[in-house]
Amino acid sequence: MQSIKRLALVFALSTISLHALSESVIAVDQPTLNQHLDHKVAPVYPAIANAARVQGTVVLEVRIGTTGKIESTKVVSGPAMLQSAAIDCVKQWTYRPFEKDGSPVSASGRVSIEFSLGIDSASAKKDEEIAQRYFPLSDQCRKSVSARSDTAAAADACRRAAETADEFGPDVRYIEKRSAFVWAAYGLMGNGDLKAALAYGNKAVDEVKLGHDDNSGSNAAYGVRGMVEARMGDLSAADQDLNVAEDFERKGIAWAEEVKFEHGDSYKHALAQDLHIHAQVLQALNKPDEAKLKLAEAAKYE
Repeated sequence: MQSIKRLALVFALSTISLHALSESVIAVDQPTLNQHLDHKVAPVYPAIANAARVQGTVVLEVRIGTTGKIESTKVVSGPAMLQSAAIDCVKQWTYRPFEKDGSPVSASGRVSIEFSLGIDSASAKKDEEIAQRYFPLSDQCRKSVSARSDTAAAADACRRAAETADEFGPDVRYIEKRSAFVWAAYGLMGNGDLKAALAYGNKAVDEVKLGHDDNSGSNAAYGVRGMVEARMGDLSAADQDLNVAEDFERKGIAWAEEVKFEHGDSYKHALAQDLHIHAQVLQALNKPDEAKLKLAEAAKYE
């Protein structure tokens, strides 16, 4: 019982890693970013991704300076083969400067770059209509979960975002769907609705199994499902899923080091968090030696 209580405490403290912005940077949602967009270029489809028939959406977190130029980019999710092309594309975009109290300020927000190998115009129109409804709900979900003040409101916002993402066709928006299901699992778990949280954890893993996600996104799907399973007392299943999650994040770290990805430390932080949670699961399974190994590995990334 004490082990389970310790697990609950770890999960409550560890589920979301928040990104602190300085006071001089305002957070902007996707519709507002789109309204300020001044110059946009289309992405170039990487030849290797085209040959491999890899498609999907790359989500980037961007920081826009006071002149309207992109100052930095960070990959949030998306197929690894498409990430560099998305970054190269967005770096050429410019925005009308943002203001706060009449003075120019930097802004931070997320943009989505879709790479598609071809869908008919009717499907494209429907996809865009769903996306226009989905992204505001997704932003509301993330903000509500991160605020940690009203778990019922967060769960409702994330459920609505996930239900909207589920409207996307089977061959598009893999990343948005997986992300929506992961956040729904977090939001519902935080509100104590473990059965519904597990259902969305399963849906997130099913999206990953389609093979269009990157290592970090795959880690998130298996990781959140493992957390929910542990909360439900299914520690053996949690052990298995957390092992899979950690393997994906190790691959992500190796990739980040190989390409000198500027935000590779975020992958290390995610792996350290998973390892700490996994150590608690192993303690509850009466496997203290394995738990120590997890903590020793986590220490390398802290």
